[in-house]
Amino acid sequence: MGDQVNELLSAFSKLSPLLAEITEISGYLWEKGWAERNAGNLSIEVTDLFTERELVVGGGVRVATEYTYPDLAGRSFLVTGTGRRYRDLAKNAAAHTGVLRMDADGCGYELLGAGSGDPAFRPTSEFPAHLRIHEFLRQSRARQTVVLHTHPTELIVLTHLPRYRNGDAINRALWSIHPEVKVTLPRGLGLAPYTVPGTEALAERTVEVFRQGFSVALWQWHGCVAIGETVGEAFDLIDTLNKAARLILLCRSAGHKPTGLNETQLAELVQTFHLPE
Repeated sequence: MGDQVNELLSAFSKLSPLLAEITEISGYLWEKGWAERNAGNLSIEVTDLFTERELVVGGGVRVATEYTYPDLAGRSFLVTGTGRRYRDLAKNAAAHTGVLRMDADGCGYELLGAGSGDPAFRPTSEFPAHLRIHEFLRQSRARQTVVLHTHPTELIVLTHLPRYRNGDAINRALWSIHPEVKVTLPRGLGLAPYTVPGTEALAERTVEVFRQGFSVALWQWHGCVAIGETVGEAFDLIDTLNKAARLILLCRSAGHKPTGLNETQLAELVQTFHLPE
């Protein structure tokens, strides 16, 4: 299957801009220290980039999934591989990603191609969470196709502090420390209580966050998941939030409890930038 995989990927020139963006963003994640070892993962629905003819492979090994995703039947995804490192993706994203196509009943997938040419390529261990999120995005007819997971340092620190374990409290603190946060994320982020990584329970809790209208889910003591129309958009959401978290911690480390923007000032931002209430 190796030669067939390489031939298929070489024909996937449509993925080149996407892979270039992944390469760029992966470098930022590594440089920021948000991607220790093989931390973090990424998936993007790419179904609409190809014609049906281009996706006919045959001969690929079918891998059954533990759970069923009927709304994703026949859909294709570019996904990072298990055990892959963002620092390596930053050098060559194609070599550490694969394209998978869900089967006709949504109970498994076939590997269409892996940049490494490895027929035994397997997606990230968080793939169940990614599939549940993509399922939700499809069901809700959302425009986002990117699911990005990483470990932003300061945001994780906030989840260890009791005062920020409440969604209202952490969002109020993040909005008030810098106006850019309110403008960029007028709804803030959604908190998901700590759940064992890679489990269906974590997937369900994450989807519940997005169902409430958030674009970023903060996994307690673990990391962040963001959805976006592009990899850069998803990264920007987390980057904005983590900058705010860092400002909060810097103020507190200097012995000052930041007061930040008051309710009147936040309301002015809502009015000026026509933000949702």
